[in-house]
Amino acid sequence: MIKKSQPFIIVAVVLIAGYFFWNWYLKWSAPKIEPAPIITKVQVIPVSRHNLFREEELPAEIEAYQDVLLYPKVPGFVKWLGADRGSVVKKDQLIATMYAPEYLARRNEALAKVSSAKAVLAAAESKLQDVQADLKKKQANLLADQSTYQRVEAASNTPGVIAVNDVIQWAQAVEADRQEVNTLTQRVNARAHEVSMRKEELQAERKAYDSYADFASYLEIRAPFDGYITDRRLHLGSFVGPDGTGAYLPIFRIRQLDLLRVVAPVPERDAAAVVAGSQVKFTVSSFPGRIFTGTVARISNNLDKATRAMPVELNYLNPDYKILPGMYCQVLWPIRRQEQSMFVPVSSVVTTQLDSFVCRVKDGIIERVSVVKGHIMKDMVEVFGNLNENDLVVKEANEGLEDQEQVEVI
Repeated sequence: MIKKSQPFIIVAVVLIAGYFFWNWYLKWSAPKIEPAPIITKVQVIPVSRHNLFREEELPAEIEAYQDVLLYPKVPGFVKWLGADRGSVVKKDQLIATMYAPEYLARRNEALAKVSSAKAVLAAAESKLQDVQADLKKKQANLLADQSTYQRVEAASNTPGVIAVNDVIQWAQAVEADRQEVNTLTQRVNARAHEVSMRKEELQAERKAYDSYADFASYLEIRAPFDGYITDRRLHLGSFVGPDGTGAYLPIFRIRQLDLLRVVAPVPERDAAAVVAGSQVKFTVSSFPGRIFTGTVARISNNLDKATRAMPVELNYLNPDYKILPGMYCQVLWPIRRQEQSMFVPVSSVVTTQLDSFVCRVKDGIIERVSVVKGHIMKDMVEVFGNLNENDLVVKEANEGLEDQEQVEVI
């Protein structure tokens, strides 16, 4: 038996099924319309050509122009100090004196040896003079006896005037004189050699003494240049020596502060543009807002292997001692390039792990161009690659812009 509500349910089901069937028919029987492609809109900017000029901040070191640890020339005891930490000293100013009893004793000993060598030399010269006087006498006797012998020999040619025995005696006398002269000549030579040796000994003793001759100046410590005493390590009575390897402490440390060295490590890519005599600005943290100017004075012409930077020194006149060694310093290093370079906005360069590129737009088509970035000048970056002046590149580029992609230029 059919209930009264069943016909209505059947009709409702048929109507619903017909509705879905009709929608399906309309959907698949209607012509298909492709969606319009989405074209990316980009803003472009022309590639420009400029001379590079910018100031790059480089950390630098401030050093004294001269920095010396003062040691005495000889070991001894500190006797007097005429300066202390904070003292301003002038060149050759006496700032300390020493006392060295051992060196005084050695000096006196050397002086005694010189006096002894002088006495020995004087005795040798006296003996030489005596022998030389004897030699002169014997030479005079030889000449007199030779003259007499010659006259006697001549007279003996006349029979009966001179006996033959007298001629023989005079001949023997002359020979004896000649032998004595030869003997004295040898003695004179020996004495002269002895005098020469004594003179050499005296010269050696004098040289030994000369090493102590300036001993008084060794005991005086003077300032090597106009400067500022920044440290005093020893006090009165302290023992100090000339060894600067750490065995002894220095007495003073003196620095020249009216002229400073500002040492800046210039990167390798900028090293070729360093010019001696050029003016370079720098700042010091102790004087915020102030800019100082130094002069390029020394170029090392050698790159540090670890940092690939070349140390360059600036000279800075500092007569009022406002800037001190060790202060934190930033050098505003000027970077210039004579030839012009291509520049694009910093945002135009896309950097990935594999490449750096810009998106050049030509006839509405993207072309990725590989570039090498150089220096940044304000909001522009220097680029090197296959680009020409006035080429249009995307101002705000990103990795989503594909090569050969069609875009709409704004």
